[in-house]
Amino acid sequence: MAIYTIGAVSNLDPTLALISTFVQLRITNTTAARLEPIVVNAYSITDAGPEGLVETLYFTTTFAIAAPRGVVTLVIPTTVANYTITVSSPGAAGFVSDVSLYAAGRDVNGFIVPEQTFPFGDWKAITTV
Repeated sequence: MAIYTIGAVSNLDPTLALISTFVQLRITNTTAARLEPIVVNAYSITDAGPEGLVETLYFTTTFAIAAPRGVVTLVIPTTVANYTITVSSPGAAGFVSDVSLYAAGRDVNGFIVPEQTFPFGDWKAITTV
């Protein structure tokens, strides 16, 4: 199964205020075939000291993109100090080459947060069994 991730994102400014309150994630089916299931997870990340990082799931959804070259946009809350987002498809064999991703963090006023903008090239593909 292929999993895309943006890695860990720090969401606090120097005064410890939240930088973004939500992320808009756009998932595009780059083929004419149906993609399903698509699973999106968001995790809060905390430092557990010597044990490393702890990821706590706080958002999950599963859906399909049926329309050829269809697009789904999700709004994912990011009211946590650190977060990561993963996108995967356990059932779509060619998922890595069948999808395009774009995410943009937004502040409380809805403005894009430049340091939390992730075009497709910023997503890391991880392949697991």
